[in-house]
Amino acid sequence: MKKLPSAYDFAKLEEAIAFYTRTVAEVTKNRDRSMHDELMRFKRELHERIDREYDPAAL
Repeated sequence: MKKLPSAYDFAKLEEAIAFYTRTVAEVTKNRDRSMHDELMRFKRELHERIDREYDPAAL
């Protein structure tokens, strides 16, 4: 199982979201269940970062 970077390692929130989306697609395609815990860790960090950076006025 490879170690994913932190969601905070990316300069922009959009880059972290794109990385997560590509990684989930790759893991799903390969049916690599060993990555589940690592993906969940990244997802939690990503949601924390979204909550911190989210600006409701931007919508």
